[in-house]
Formats: sequence, structure tokens, C-alpha cells
Amino acid sequence: MSLKERIIVAYARTKLSSRKVSENVENPLHDWVELKVRNTFKHDEGFRKALGRATLGDIDRRTFEEYQLYRFRRQMAYVMENSPYYQKAYAEAGVRPEDIRTMDDLDKVPLTDPNALAEEPFLFLCLSQSKIARTFSTSGTSGKPKRLFYTNDDLLNIVDSIAAALRSAGLKSDETLHIMFPAVVAWDPSLMLESACKVAGLRSVVCSDVNVEEQMRVMREQQARMIIGLTSFIYRVTVLARDRFDLRALGLKAIICSSEPLSEAVRHELEDAWGCKCLSQYGLTEMGLATTIECFVQQGLHINEADFMVEVVDPATGKRLPPGEEGELVWTALSFQGSPLLRYRSCDISHYILPPCECGHAIIGKIGKPKGRLNDATKIGLGEHIFPALFDEAIMKVHGALSYQLIIDKPSYRDHLHFIVEYNGDLEKGKEEVLKAITGLEEIRSGLENDLIDPIEVEMREVPHDFTPKRRPIIDRRKRFDA
Repeated sequence: MSLKERIIVAYARTKLSSRKVSENVENPLHDWVELKVRNTFKHDEGFRKALGRATLGDIDRRTFEEYQLYRFRRQMAYVMENSPYYQKAYAEAGVRPEDIRTMDDLDKVPLTDPNALAEEPFLFLCLSQSKIARTFSTSGTSGKPKRLFYTNDDLLNIVDSIAAALRSAGLKSDETLHIMFPAVVAWDPSLMLESACKVAGLRSVVCSDVNVEEQMRVMREQQARMIIGLTSFIYRVTVLARDRFDLRALGLKAIICSSEPLSEAVRHELEDAWGCKCLSQYGLTEMGLATTIECFVQQGLHINEADFMVEVVDPATGKRLPPGEEGELVWTALSFQGSPLLRYRSCDISHYILPPCECGHAIIGKIGKPKGRLNDATKIGLGEHIFPALFDEAIMKVHGALSYQLIIDKPSYRDHLHFIVEYNGDLEKGKEEVLKAITGLEEIRSGLENDLIDPIEVEMREVPHDFTPKRRPIIDRRKRFDA
């Protein structure tokens, strides 16, 4: 780096709360969240007035919720002043920030439709474009691409969150993070992670090569202690490498699977191959990605609730649901300045888990592992809604299976299911095992027994030399026949 770049990085580091949390504490994420609450109390008179206290004392869950509500009201006032979209939406709803005194009051605030963001992104922009440091567009895999605007402070908040999450997974500043995203992904998380590590003072190396030997060489030479990357890419490298290399000898502390769902079957295979815990990371692109991470208890993903508020609502009515009930995740960015989103519909299905957690986290909540997206649910056979996760668990338990795609047709009155499976090994043997796993599912077996599903078709394919991420797991062609 040049002298100017080093000065910029050094200054940026001074603004990171994660740098002020000792690496020796038992739960760095807990301490980081608590530090952000205390800093707000110290520097924000409005928060002190809202709490009605001269001193903060211990931070319990009730105090933390008051912190979130205060941040929500402040952010709501900010977008009402600066965002044409929210000015109109909140005027039509007749709601003001002062109306939001309890969590139940959030039902008064309209939900933000992702389609509105895709159609008119500049209506969400709250600042002059001269103050925007980076414009980011989503990949559009779940709909139309969406454009987001970030200030330098927004980007530093994201870096801070990433650093806190990596530290919570056990990464020390003198250890190397191996970043494993393929170069063909629609956006470049490797660049974001590498930059975040650089600013946060963490060591990292990027290896996007699909060649297994190259991945192993880089890991050995750089003495990698943690992997983060695209779930399917990490799994591909693991399946192709585990019979040729001693993966456990690398001494990894953890693997963080990101950007795609992590099935329990894949988790088991990864943990068995590498000899370490495999953690899931879920991040909504519209929220800057760094939103949740699983702890070593592996019973839900901790939310960065210092910067984001998460609700679960009924997808049909939009009404808030109590903790534990399954519904649609709704997100609010509590600190962004460029184009902050409030009560933004994610279309992801999960549930909220109240603290405490066995890991020691007593103030922030968790979400259950997302079950799937609303538009991914498919009716098969007897009409039950089936998410891809059902087949993820069944097919990926077959040793050697790397990925699958299901194509559904309806040439007559029965559903026809055609599975295409990438497999490393004897294709015929693999086909038998995959077919057995699929037909063993109750949802499929009942459809076959009731003559509502054709005999299952399984097509096995050898592992290709290239890698294609984000392939839609289920393609439903039946609407052609129902027209």
C-alpha cells in the first residue's frame, strides 16, 4: 500500500468498535454489541432521555429493545425527511416516529416492497450522490436487480460487523482467513471481505481457483486457520479433495458457509472432512450482507441487532408474529445513511429466537436457519408446499453428490419429477442411492402411492471442470399445461 492508503486505513481502523474488543474475551460478538449500545448512551442525549436514566448500568434484553426502538424512531425520522419513497408511504399511512413506543407499534409502519426498490431505487436515496462512496447492485437471482447506495460510514459499519463476526468464530489477528468464492459469481464478495480484513487488521488470502490442487497449495502456504466462502463451492472443493489430501492436517478452526443455504447433510460432510465446526452465515444483500452468523452451539444464527432490527411477519397479512412462529423475515437498517431500508420484506422464511443462547449471548436474538424463499415453495403430489431444503437434505446425504436440479413437468394428470445430479464416483451406484433417498421422503412416497407422481427420473452427470453457482434448484414447468 502507498503511504496515503496506509493513512486512510489507519484512520478507518480508529472508527471500528470491533478493534476495541479484546481477542481474549469469551464472546467477542456480545461485547461488540454491548459496546455499541454504551457508545450510543454516552454520545446521544436523545437516547439517554428516551431511557430516562443518568447511568446505563447493566444492559438486559429490555434495555436493548429500548435501544432498538430509539434507533428505529431516529431512522424513521431520517428517511421521512430525505427519502421521497418513505415520505409518501408514511404520509399515506398517517404514521410518525413518535407513534412507535413499543415493538407492537411497528405494525403501524408499512412494509417496504422489494419491487418498489427495484423499480425506483433513487426514491430511497437519502443523500446527494456526491456523498455516496459506493453503489451496489444485487444479482437479481430472487427477482429484479436492486441498486443500493452506501456512504463511507455505511461501508465502515459493514466492515465493523464483518470483523466482529469473524472474531466471534475464533479468528485472531495473526491468523489467516482463506476466502473461497469462485470468480464467476455475479458480485464479488471476495473483494469486500479482503478489504474488510485489511481495514480491520485481519489477515486474509483470496483463492477463487476451481482447481483443487491450487486451493490446497494456497491454504498450506498461507497457513489458513479459517475458511469463508460460497457453500456449494466449499463443498465442491471438499468432495474432490477429501480422498486425495489430509484435510484435517491443515488444522482449521472453523468453516463459514455463506451466500447459499447450508443443509445439515452438507454440514456433516464438511465437519467430518475438515475436523472442525461448520457455521452458517446469512446476510441479506440489501442490508449490506453482514447481518447474521451462527455460533458454535449451532442452534440458530445470531443477528447483528445493534445495526439491524429483525421481525417475523405473516406473509399474507404482514402482521408481526411472536418469537418461535414461522413467517417472513422483515429487516430494518438502523444505521445506514445512503439508502436505508425500513421494514423491508426479505421473502425468506424463518422464525425469531429470543436470547439467551448457550454460547453466552444474553441480549441479541437469533433467527432459525432460513427454510427457503416464498417463491421457492412448490406444490407436488398431494399439494403440500415443498421447499428445496427437503431435497437438499435427502440428496446431499448421498456420498459423492455435489449438486442437483429438479425439473417438474406435468404431461398428464401426474407430476413428473426429473432430477439432474452432479456426482463424483460410480454414476450407476450413485443413481441407485439418490433414487432411494428421494423416494424415501414421505412427501414423495405419498404422491407415488396415490398415483399423483410419475416414477421418479434421475439423471446422473459427472462433475464438470467449471463451476456455476446460484443455479435455481427447482424449475417448475407445469404452468404451461395448466393454461
